Amino acid sequence: MTWVPIFYVSSQDFEGDIKLLKTVFSQFEKQIHRNDGYRFSLEAEFAMGWWFYTIYVRIGFIKKLVEYNHTRDPKIKDKKAILKIIQNYFKTQKSKARIKFHGEKPMLGGYWHWLLR
Repeated sequence: MTWVPIFYVSSQDFEGDIKLLKTVFSQFEKQIHRNDGYRFSLEAEFAMGWWFYTIYVRIGFIKKLVEYNHTRDPKIKDKKAILKIIQNYFKTQKSKARIKFHGEKPMLGGYWHWLLR
């Protein structure tokens, strides 16, 4: 099965946030009874005090996760709800990490634009 980039993470506490992500995704794997459903990018980039890396999932992992959670909560209908679950977990753990879908506009895009002028 192929790996697909799904989320892009920006973090100031690399070790702490990786532990939180592993906790969340291992719980997701338990929910849908699937092992080896996610992985992190092999290399993280460090710039201006932030770590940037990507989370990859196997094709069908998020779909099964959405289906499982939809049976528990009908409001969960797509991968945006899964992203919200992760973001809410990070808020409860007081993490400053930012997570978004892979391929969206860069989080610090305005700053980089200003810096490169």
